Amino acid sequence: MLAVYGGCIDHPEVVCVKSREELLSHVGRCFLVVVGDEALARELGAAFFADEEWAEFARFFQEAVGRGRA
Repeated sequence: MLAVYGGCIDHPEVVCVKSREELLSHVGRCFLVVVGDEALARELGAAFFADEEWAEFARFFQEAVGRGRA
């Protein structure tokens, strides 16, 4: 499971959260990702993506899902 703050991917294994508190509720249950807020990612020990990096990852993920690999 992947919990993402600041970005989103439409997939059943991805939870898109809208607040820091909501992201914290997924600690220990999901891989945490923060898009666009490096300080928050550091504070939470989450993965960080810049906006451009996230857009590239999201495209890759959607293509992999389309091919049945995710």
